[in-house]
Amino acid sequence: MCGRFARYQPLPVFAEAAGVLAPRVEALDGPRYNIAPGTPAWLLARDAQGEVVFNELPWRFPTSRGNRINVRSETAQVVPEYCEPFAQHRCVVLASGFYEPEGAKTEKHRPWWYFEANDRSPLFLGAVAQEAGFAILTRSPVDPVARVHDRSPVLVPADQVLQWIDPQWAGREVLAQAGTRVAASLHGWRVSDAAKIAGREGAECIAVIA
Repeated sequence: MCGRFARYQPLPVFAEAAGVLAPRVEALDGPRYNIAPGTPAWLLARDAQGEVVFNELPWRFPTSRGNRINVRSETAQVVPEYCEPFAQHRCVVLASGFYEPEGAKTEKHRPWWYFEANDRSPLFLGAVAQEAGFAILTRSPVDPVARVHDRSPVLVPADQVLQWIDPQWAGREVLAQAGTRVAASLHGWRVSDAAKIAGREGAECIAVIA
């Protein structure tokens, strides 16, 4: 995952899709088309009492090697710094879509693509959290993302969100159940370089270009 995503649907839309009560708080920041690392984003998680809550945390996950924004799902359950969060503090990041760069990492100017659900339904990005922030879990992609990039966020189906954020379920099990159903139902298009500029906002970030 390249490090940008969007959320322009209101929080109650995510609540309805996941089958939970709408939050008592409102996202006062409005639609966001260019959520960058280090900035706050909305999550759905469980609190210390096991209640489902909407929470806003910065997109960063401090480790002994610095801040991380992405964690490979294949190793999250074995790397010591991620084991406990993966087992006990899984969450989902609320997104309308996400960006991926096309081409080899050695290329200096890579074009970006934007992906969202075919029916524009909300996306739930699998993640791990701590008090200081969160990191999005990634996996090997399937088409259509695989045609552009070699990694993709873990996409949790809406009907599996409550299991995903429940620490009573083993991380390995819910990761397998998440599968690729949502990923295979995406579609994407080439976008401009607007979203590459941190802090730049507006629907032009996801506008289609030839």
